[in-house]
Amino acid sequence: MKAKLLAVVSAAAFLSACANMNIPGVRDMADEGSAFDAALHQNYADLAQAEYDEADWSDARYFTSRSKMAAMSQDTGPQMISERSLPEGSVAEVEVARSDLMAALDAGGRDKAASAAARAQSSFDCWLQELEENIQQEDIDNCRSAFYQALAIVQAELEPAAAPMAAAMPMPVPMNVYFGFDSAAIDGKGMSVINGIVEAYGKYSPASVSLVAYADRAGDAMYNDILAKSRVDEVVKALRAGGVPASKLAISISGEANVPVATDDGVAEQGNRVVVVTFKDSM
Repeated sequence: MKAKLLAVVSAAAFLSACANMNIPGVRDMADEGSAFDAALHQNYADLAQAEYDEADWSDARYFTSRSKMAAMSQDTGPQMISERSLPEGSVAEVEVARSDLMAALDAGGRDKAASAAARAQSSFDCWLQELEENIQQEDIDNCRSAFYQALAIVQAELEPAAAPMAAAMPMPVPMNVYFGFDSAAIDGKGMSVINGIVEAYGKYSPASVSLVAYADRAGDAMYNDILAKSRVDEVVKALRAGGVPASKLAISISGEANVPVATDDGVAEQGNRVVVVTFKDSM
């Protein structure tokens, strides 16, 4: 009887969640505002779908609402930090990040770099949500990475135009695409990082793009080399689909050797399940 009751309650909760969300319908709403609002509309719909697919009804509902508001040109800006219960030690960084984001948006970022500004805001909100959930470190890292990538593009657009003889624009910091344990799949939040890399490629026009693939030190070294190759293959596929020429890509498989985060053998470290993408100003 108890099992049946739990099943009924679970089914009721599922139906209730579905009744309060129509993500495809919200995604298809006509945009009533700016290019920034339109990009934000789709970004929040992507987040809503990602959370829905993970059965996180509350956050799926939240991001669906944010998507709808953006479509109606009623966006309220990046989420207030006080609205999330964040882990101790994470607040200081996100406070600075939100301040930097607001400064960029208020300085004209919404108009001068609409797509990047929208991605910066939605990635910031994604970062807060994943920090509060505090379950999937790769999702936290991907949202954080996507935020900083997008913010850098917005800030660069806001800088005064360089003089004709000025030095070439320096390349951005390396960009990281994180993966789940024993996985080469790029999830929705990882795709936000990929989209940021594609947009940055168009802006910076690097001579080459270095991709170094890693795996954590759990498991067999040869297997980890194969896993790292599978990861970089997926990143390459996504970058090429975004318009980055294959001739510009320089691929290296590091596996569990020289990993970004030093660990003992056998340690499953999230920071090492990554493909590091670096723009180079020479081949």
